[in-house]
Formats: sequence, structure tokens, C-alpha cells
Amino acid sequence: MIGATAIEDKLQDGVPETIAKLAKADIKIWVLTGDKKETAENIGYSCQLLTDDMKIHYGEDVNQQLMERQGKRRNDPQGRNKKVKEPFIKEPGKNALVITGGWLNEILYEKKKKRRRLRLKKLGKRHTNPSNPQESSQPVDDWEKEKRQEDFVDMACECTAVICCRVTPKQKANVVSLVKKYKRAVTLSIGDGANDVNMIKTADIGVGISGQEGMQAVMSSDYAFAQFCYLERLLLVHGRWSYIRMCKFLRYFFYKNFAFTLVHFWFSFFNGFSSQTAYEDWFITLYNVFYSSLPVLLVGLLDQDVNDKLSSRFPKLYLPGQLGSLFNYKTFFISLFHGIFTSLIIFFIPYGAFLQTMGQDGEAPSDYQSFAVVAASSLIITVNLQISLDTSYWTFVNCFAVLGSIALYFGIMFDLHSAGIHVIFPSTFTFTGAASNALRQPYLWLTIILTVGICLLPVICIQFLCQTIWPSVGDQVQRNRKKYEMEDEDEERKKRKPTFQRGGRSRRSAYAFSHSTGYADLISTGRSIRQRPRVRPELRDSIREVPQAENI
Repeated sequence: MIGATAIEDKLQDGVPETIAKLAKADIKIWVLTGDKKETAENIGYSCQLLTDDMKIHYGEDVNQQLMERQGKRRNDPQGRNKKVKEPFIKEPGKNALVITGGWLNEILYEKKKKRRRLRLKKLGKRHTNPSNPQESSQPVDDWEKEKRQEDFVDMACECTAVICCRVTPKQKANVVSLVKKYKRAVTLSIGDGANDVNMIKTADIGVGISGQEGMQAVMSSDYAFAQFCYLERLLLVHGRWSYIRMCKFLRYFFYKNFAFTLVHFWFSFFNGFSSQTAYEDWFITLYNVFYSSLPVLLVGLLDQDVNDKLSSRFPKLYLPGQLGSLFNYKTFFISLFHGIFTSLIIFFIPYGAFLQTMGQDGEAPSDYQSFAVVAASSLIITVNLQISLDTSYWTFVNCFAVLGSIALYFGIMFDLHSAGIHVIFPSTFTFTGAASNALRQPYLWLTIILTVGICLLPVICIQFLCQTIWPSVGDQVQRNRKKYEMEDEDEERKKRKPTFQRGGRSRRSAYAFSHSTGYADLISTGRSIRQRPRVRPELRDSIREVPQAENI
């Protein structure tokens, strides 16, 4: 041997811990690699995707189950309209599936055109040889092909881990598309080489790792970082925070607009459906621009229920995002009914207060403009305090946004209702002196306080009951936040004093190569791996007799 070269293909730091955390968050992890089966299994054991207590199923083992399911569907006349709920893998415990690209071709049917034509010819003569399982496993039409692909996805999802080895870049993309098609799941693909570009582009979220294999994966991805362990923070911390912020933003956005708009609907029953607005025109213009936009915008940018350390420590906090429990049709209708309730209170309590009212000067401030000022003031205070109840992470900016929005409303309102701006634009600003005349009455201030209190009191009671009687995982973590923070500090102190522990789990190599015997002896001995042609048994005697005859 003159020389040899080798490439170090060692796992990055933190890969086993990251995969273990993602698995606890009920995230299905599939490994799609071009390495051979032995190398792929070793990678799975190295990153703790495969463990010693798992039962590994190979493609040849589960092929019979797929064929039986396909045969039952063919024999059942109602098989096209009935979905079989029987599981493929009936053994209890953890299971893993290891398949190869060649076996995956039978599922994806990526054959050459010549082979496909030959197969179709065989299918035309299938009735002459019905006992052949290879022919009976081939699909008759596109529906049966899709059903077999769906069976494969269902079977793979029953396993804790799935490893696809010897797959091409196109097959990687096809596997991702199958999961998206039949499971309607949000998929994330992560890779570091050019052979992962198709997979990264096919997935909903593409992540590229900038490593030794170039920048092709990084240039084609949505997110890019240098270490695989950063995926834990991307999903369990920033991804979960982003989902919570988005859901709170949408729920509050619908609520505040329902509460604002439906007041006009109730007011139309008392103005003869004359399309007269319940508020001042300038208030309608500035409501979503200045009066109620900044607090919800900051919640959508800064809010977080627990800090990043607790988010990584408790992966179960990621489950509400997978289930879509924070924003769905149920939460939408809850926001709708909440907005309807708030609009009823904001309209009818000031309306009842203005029916028989006497001010301090002996005059009744029961005019339309005073009613509009009281209703608008109640609405602004209610919606800004409501977003305060939904805020989990308070900063100085949040406090300034809530109090500043209310102060900005009163400041702009007094300016628009002043006599000076009315002199300049008499036809545009018609509520001259309405704010100062209405808000100097203590009776109307009590009306505003009563309206706001009735709107917020049921929300406070419901939140208290939910967090006390039916607390979620996030509520429990928030309740014991200080205890967990003290435990984290103690663990950090212990890490400073390293201790050696014997035993534990089985130690495996972190290198991604196969431990089976290779072909190094062929290089050193000079032998060829080409197989010699086999000789038929009846010719062996004649061959042996030839040299004897020559010697004679």
C-alpha cells in the first residue's frame, strides 16, 4: 500500500442530546442518508435515535404486511371507501424501521421506462399466473399506488425512528412529499450537503448546516446555522415562542375588532338603520392605527410564557403547537363571542346611563356626542386592559405601550374636540367641546369604570379558574418557575465539579462508519473481487480427464 486517505465523519457535539429532546417533544425524526445499511444503523445508535431496547424492522420484514393489506383491499368490494384502522406493527414497545433505497423504489415506483413497460405487460397476463406474489403486489391503477404509499407512511409513523439508507437526493424529496401529502404535517428538513438540497426545498421548513461539504444547503434553506444542536433552540424555544405570539396576536386582533364593529350594529336598532356611526369619524379612523395597535404589536414581538431554559428543559411545552390548540375554530368562535359580549356591555350600559341623567349644572348630558365619547373611552380602556391580561412577559416597553395608548387617545380626543381646530376646519371637526363637557361629569366617569369592570371581571374569573382547576403544562411550569430556576443553578454548580461514573448505557463509537470487515485485504493481497465463472457439474470430470490423456 503506497498511501491512504480518510475523511473524518464524526457526529457534532450535542447531537444525541438534541435528538432525545426533540423525541420527548413528540417530533418524529427520520434519517435519510446515502450510506449503506450498516453505516446508517451505526449513525442511529451513535445519535441515540436507535437504542438497545428497540426492535428493528427491515423493509423485507414488513413487505409481507404491505402485500397482505393490499390483497385485503383488492378482495373487499368496499375497500376503496373504507380505511383500515388495524396497526401494522402489533409488537408492544419501541420499534424502528430501516429501509433501503431499492426497497423504497417499490413504494415510490421510480423505475426506468423500459422496466415499467415490461411490468405492464406482465400485469396484462396476471390472470395466467395469479400465484406469483411479485406480480400480485404491483398496482393496478393510480388509486392502488397511492394507497400503498399511504400504507407505507402509516406504518413508518407507527415506529419511533425511521432510517432510509442508500437513497438518492430525489428519493429524499419524495419521502418528504409523501409525509406532507398523507399526514398533512409540518415537515422540517435539515442537511449539510448538496445532496440534501432537494429535500430542503421540498419540506415546509428548510434548515442548512454550514460545514465541510460546501454552502449549497445553506443557500437553499430558510434557516442556517453551524451546529446541529442549535435545532433544539430553533424549535423548542424560538419556534414555540413564535407560535404563542402569533396565536395571541390573532385572537386579540379578532376580539378588538369584533368589540369595536358590533357596537354599530346595536346602535343601528336605535337610529332607524340610518347608517349613522356610533363613534366620531376620526375615532374610527385612528382606532386601529394609534389607539390599539402598539400593545398587541409588542405582544407579537416580545411575549414569552416561560424563559428559554425552561422551554428546553420541558419539551412537552411544544405539544400545544403540534395539536394546534392555541388557535383553531374553537378559539376563533370564543374570540367572536367575547367580542359580542364586550360590544353589548359597551353599548347598553352607557345607553342605560344616558336615559335619565342629570348633570351637576342641572342639565342632562344625554346627547349623541356625549354618548359617543363615553362609549369610545370605555372601548379603548377595555381593549388595552384586555391585552394586559393576556401578556405573560412584562417589560417597560409593554407598560409604556398600554398606558401610552390610553393617554394618546385622551390627548388626541381633547385636541380634536377643541374650539381652535373647529374654527380652522368647521365642517370636518364637529364634536366641539364634547369631550370636555362629558368627562367633567363624575357620573359619566363612574359609567366608564362600571363598563370596563363588567367587561373584564368575567375574563379574570375564567383565567383564575382555568389556571387553578385545569392548569396546562405551561401554567404548571410558570407556577413552579422559581423552584426550577434554583434547580438549574444547583446543576450548574455541580457541572463545575466533574465526576466520573461507571456503567450506564452501552458505549458506541461516534464515528459514522461501518464496523464490518471492508475490502482493505484485497488492496494488500492484490486479489480481485470479480467472481470466477461457475462450471457445470457434468463438465468437471471431462476437464479432469484431459490432462491425464495428454500425459499418456
